[in-house]
Amino acid sequence: MTKASLVANKKNNIDLVLAPVKDTELINEAFIKELINTSDYKPLFVNSANIKNAIAELNSVLKPLQDGQTGREIRYEILIRKDATINIQIDSEEMLAEAEITSAMGGAHLTAKAILDAAKAAGVKKGFSKAELIKVAHMAAKAEPGTIVKDAIAHGREAVNGRDARIKPLVQSAQDRILRPKEQDGGRVDMRDLGDIICVRIGEPLAKKIPLTEGIKGYTVTATPLLPEPGQDTSLIPGEGTVVSPKNENVLISTKVGLPKIIDNGMEVDEVYKINNVDVGTGHIDFQGSVIIDGDVCEGMRVSATGDITIGGFVESAQLTAGGDITIASGIIGKKQDLDGQDADIRDFRMSATIRAGGNLFAKYCQYADIQCTGNVRIENQLMHSLIDVGGVLWVGEEDKANGKLIGGLISASSSIHAGIVGATAGSKTLVNFDKPLAAFADKIAKVEANLAVEDEKTSELQAASKKLKKLPQEPKIKAMLQKVVTTYQFHAKRMGDILNEKEKMENQLQEFMASVYLEANEKLFQSVEFTVGDCMERTKREFPPSRMRYKDRKIIIDPIV
Repeated sequence: MTKASLVANKKNNIDLVLAPVKDTELINEAFIKELINTSDYKPLFVNSANIKNAIAELNSVLKPLQDGQTGREIRYEILIRKDATINIQIDSEEMLAEAEITSAMGGAHLTAKAILDAAKAAGVKKGFSKAELIKVAHMAAKAEPGTIVKDAIAHGREAVNGRDARIKPLVQSAQDRILRPKEQDGGRVDMRDLGDIICVRIGEPLAKKIPLTEGIKGYTVTATPLLPEPGQDTSLIPGEGTVVSPKNENVLISTKVGLPKIIDNGMEVDEVYKINNVDVGTGHIDFQGSVIIDGDVCEGMRVSATGDITIGGFVESAQLTAGGDITIASGIIGKKQDLDGQDADIRDFRMSATIRAGGNLFAKYCQYADIQCTGNVRIENQLMHSLIDVGGVLWVGEEDKANGKLIGGLISASSSIHAGIVGATAGSKTLVNFDKPLAAFADKIAKVEANLAVEDEKTSELQAASKKLKKLPQEPKIKAMLQKVVTTYQFHAKRMGDILNEKEKMENQLQEFMASVYLEANEKLFQSVEFTVGDCMERTKREFPPSRMRYKDRKIIIDPIV
C-alpha cells in the first residue's frame, strides 16, 4: 500500500509525502483529510488544490507499475501556518472602533499590544480601553482556527453640553416653613408665632445664582474634538425688598422683614401684616401684601391679600382671597346652605367657606368649602363635600403619597386628581369634570371657525368676480382688474389653508388634553363617582380596588393600578 505521511518543511509548513506502491488499495482526498484531522496539524490552513495535485500525480505514477512495484516519492505542501490577521473598522461618525480578527491557523496569535498598534496605524488615536484590547485578544486566541472575532476596542466621548444658569432659592416657601417648623429643645414645636417661622430678616440670603457651565469637550476615536454647547445665562433680578449682596454678586439678600416670594429669576419680600386671630373684634382684613395669622379665621370674617395668606389655625365659614398662595396649618370648616328638595344639584349649593387663591392652596382637611385655585390644591387628610375649581393638580394625601380621602362634592379639574380613597360606602355622589379647560378649547376653535367662515365668504366672492371678468373683452383695464382679483383670491385662499391647519392643530391639542387627564384612587374607588370628559361620562356602580378613571377612544375606562 502506498505510504502517506505529513512532514515539516523548511518553512515550518507541512508537506504531504507519498511513497507509491502499486496494489488494490487506493488513496483519495478523503483519506488525506482524515490523516490531517487525526494529526497535530489540524489547526493549519489546508491547501486543497495541492491535495488534488498530489492524488493526481500519485495515480499517474502508479498507472504503469506492476503489482508490488514502487514508484518515485511525491511531495506537496498541503498545510500552511497562518498568523492571525486584523482589520480595524471605524464607524461613520468616528465614535466607535472595532477590531475584526481572523484567528490564527497554526500561526501566531495577536497580542493586545499588536491590536493597539494596528488600530493606531488605521487612524484610531483616542478612547482605547485596555480591558477591551485584552478581551478581544483572548477571544481571538481561543476561537476556532480561521474564524472571525469582532469586538469594540475604542470609544469616542460625546460632548456634554453645559447647564443653564439657574436661580436657587435659599429660603423655604411659607408652606414649607409652616409644615416643617423648627423643633425646640426636647423636640417640641412652637407654632404660636408664625411670623418668626416664615418671615425673613434684614440681610438674610434669599436666592443664589448658580452660574452656567461651559460643558465638557468630547472627542472621536480619531481625536477630532467635539465642542459642547455652553449653558444659557440668566440674570439675578432683585425684586422689591431685596438687593444684590455686596459680598457676592450672585446672592440676593433681604432689605426688610417680610414674607419671601419667588419671582422670575429672583425673589421679592412682601410686606407682612401679622395678627393673632381674625374675628369680630379685629374686623375684616384687606391688605396690600401678605397676611400672617397665628391662630384662626372665625365665622363670617373676610381676609383679602394681594400676596400670600398663611394661617396657623383653622378657617371656619370665612372668606379668603389671595393673589398668591394660601396655606392653612389646620383645616377649612364650612356649611352648606339648606336647599328645598332632596334632589338638589350639588352645582347649586352655596358654601359658607369660600377660598380664592391665585397660587397654590394647602390645608390639613376641608369640608363644605367653595374653592377656586389657579395653581395646585393639596389637602392632607380629607376633602369632603366641597366645590373645587382647580387650575393645577388636586392632591389629597401626604406630600409624597396620595393617601387621603376624597368624599363627595364637585371637582372642576384642569389636570389630574389623586387620592387614596375616592367616594364612600354610603354612595355620596362625587362628581369630577373638566368643563372649564374644555370650554376654553371650544372657544378657541369657535373663533378659528368664525375666521374660516369669513375667509370662505371672501374667496367665494372673489371667485365669482373672477368668472365675470373673464367673460368680458380682455382690454388692458379689465386684465388689470382680473389680475388684482386673482392675486387677492390667492391671498385669501392661502389664509384659509393656514386657518384650517390652525384648526386641525387645536383639535389635536384638544384630543391630547382629553387623553391626559385622569382620576386616581390609590386604595379604593367606591360607587357613585361620576367622571366626565366632554360628552363622555361614567359613574361607578360598585367598589373597585386601586384604579384610574380616564378617557380613551371616546369613552371613559377604569384601569386597575398594578
